[in-house]
Amino acid sequence: MATTVLDPRAGTEAPAATAPARARVRGVAEPLPPGERILWEGAPQARAIARHLLFVRPLAAYLGVMMLWWMAANRAAIATADFWTTVAVQAAMSGFVIGGTLWVARAVADSTTYAITDQRIVIRLGIVFNLTVNVPLRYVQGAQLKTFADGTGQVAVQLDPKEKLAWIVLFPHVRPWRFSQPEPLLRGLPDAARAGEALRAAVQAQEEGR
Repeated sequence: MATTVLDPRAGTEAPAATAPARARVRGVAEPLPPGERILWEGAPQARAIARHLLFVRPLAAYLGVMMLWWMAANRAAIATADFWTTVAVQAAMSGFVIGGTLWVARAVADSTTYAITDQRIVIRLGIVFNLTVNVPLRYVQGAQLKTFADGTGQVAVQLDPKEKLAWIVLFPHVRPWRFSQPEPLLRGLPDAARAGEALRAAVQAQEEGR
């Protein structure tokens, strides 16, 4: 279910209470400018990445169905050693694929940090090469919160068209199918509602300060 957490057409509200000052975003070497405060900081959960980005459950179901289909199609040879050798190989290959998918999910989660300050959104990403993407709040035009049945969620951020970000640079922290105007996506969050509220309050506070 997706809900709008920041609507540029709505009036401003009182911002949430600010968090204690922090020197730097976790995992980012460069400190924040003096006076800039972190309002929210988080990271994706590996299981949420596996389920909602890499679709590990449909993948496991597909591999299982293909294996059962092969066994049914070759049931005449069920008593032979070749049959069970092939089954063992298929099971091992399926396990390798699922295990690789879970490893990628863990790697994405461990290499990612999201932060919302009173000036910007910070996304630290990159499994092999670390990259930090800074999105000034003045370019944020809206945001949508989506929650899943497992309790995790994600926040998609709509930007001013003047702020050009490369879809491939943000991947996988980007909303699918938004190639011409990429939308940063804070995904796999166990506290997505808090992230959405922090973003709303920060943007509205900036609007009031202009």
